[in-house]
Amino acid sequence: HCSCVVVFLATMIPLGSGLGPGPAGAPPPPQLLRFKPQLYLLAAGYSVVLFLGLISGALSNALNYLFVLVAAAMMASRAEQCLGQCIMPFFLFALLTVFFDAINLITILSRPYPGAGDFFSSSCPTSIPAMLLKNTTVYLKDAATNGSAEYIVPKNTKVELPEDVCSSLWVLANVTQLIGVLLDIAATRVGYRMFKLSMELMQGQDGLGSQL
Repeated sequence: HCSCVVVFLATMIPLGSGLGPGPAGAPPPPQLLRFKPQLYLLAAGYSVVLFLGLISGALSNALNYLFVLVAAAMMASRAEQCLGQCIMPFFLFALLTVFFDAINLITILSRPYPGAGDFFSSSCPTSIPAMLLKNTTVYLKDAATNGSAEYIVPKNTKVELPEDVCSSLWVLANVTQLIGVLLDIAATRVGYRMFKLSMELMQGQDGLGSQL
């Protein structure tokens, strides 16, 4: 399962340099602190997505979302201890989550039924072919006008069974999936910008140290 891959990668990151509290270090540079509002917004967004997932039953990516949520919340609320140390894990979690969510979204849209046109439909009735394995008794609704209410359909008869898998929960699950993908893209973008900025700051410190 996709979430298992994220769990495996999470166990490979040392707690002291990843999501763990670690020792209190120097305050993070102001350039990184300006990302705190965005991190709070991402944490709030993933909390909403998890809540909607609980309601709709769309929990296939819940663990992935939880990792990004925890990372964003810790980076924003414990900036002195975690902001600089958690950039790489946060970026990796967001990158993996957007990849897995994109695959799930493509899978949903490429299904023959319900199709992409039923993505936001609360009802999508259809019929599926079936073969009766034994004689089956059916009861007619208009028996008062057509006589006997019972009718025996012999075995090996091809029939069509009504099916409608779309519902309000189906729509909510798809909306949750779509919001999750958009949040993943935003989190990946924020993580990349923070990672790029941290590398530039490190290079600037190295260049200043070499001059001294």
